Amino acid sequence: MKKVLAILGDYYHPEEKIRETLDFILRDIYQVEYVSHENFLESLRRNPYLVIIGRENKLNPQGENSPVWMSDGIENVLVDYVINGGKLFVLHSGLASYNVNGKYVRELTRGYFKYHPERKIVKYYGKYPEKDEEICFEIFDEHYFVEVDKENTNIFLYSSSSDGESIAGWYHNYGKGKVLCFTPAHNEALEDEKLRRFLRDLILWM
Repeated sequence: MKKVLAILGDYYHPEEKIRETLDFILRDIYQVEYVSHENFLESLRRNPYLVIIGRENKLNPQGENSPVWMSDGIENVLVDYVINGGKLFVLHSGLASYNVNGKYVRELTRGYFKYHPERKIVKYYGKYPEKDEEICFEIFDEHYFVEVDKENTNIFLYSSSSDGESIAGWYHNYGKGKVLCFTPAHNEALEDEKLRRFLRDLILWM
């Protein structure tokens, strides 16, 4: 069974909610190893089939000058992992508070979280990557507004709410590997069945 490395959860997004979703959609498909930021680098060096990052960079976002978990060293190893054929799935807050000039954003995600208004109904719509199959669903969610390097990625999902529209999903190859970024979903919204099916399909597609 292929191995997946997942680092999840932060101050605003309890790990249990995200972990429950991944356990449900990936059961009997992948063996998922959940790690803390202290153990991430050691596990990454074992070259997993797929890496999922679903946590923000700041360790204490409520404090001033919060330390971050992604050091330059981790960033460099992660870049090498993808260049050499690794797969990186960036989920929701995995786009938040990372250095926009660092390799993680500039070379890997090619996009980052800017802000979100209060939670409300958000419509997500687009097409499955490399398929002519449409996807559309609505959930009560944080509407992530993001900055994306549109010229150097493939956008497959958009989001819309009373606050406006944004990009919600994009992917690209990097070296021999692949990166996919997905802005949904906050905590309870992960329980939505259609979202879970879509998330599972995206992970399997990678």
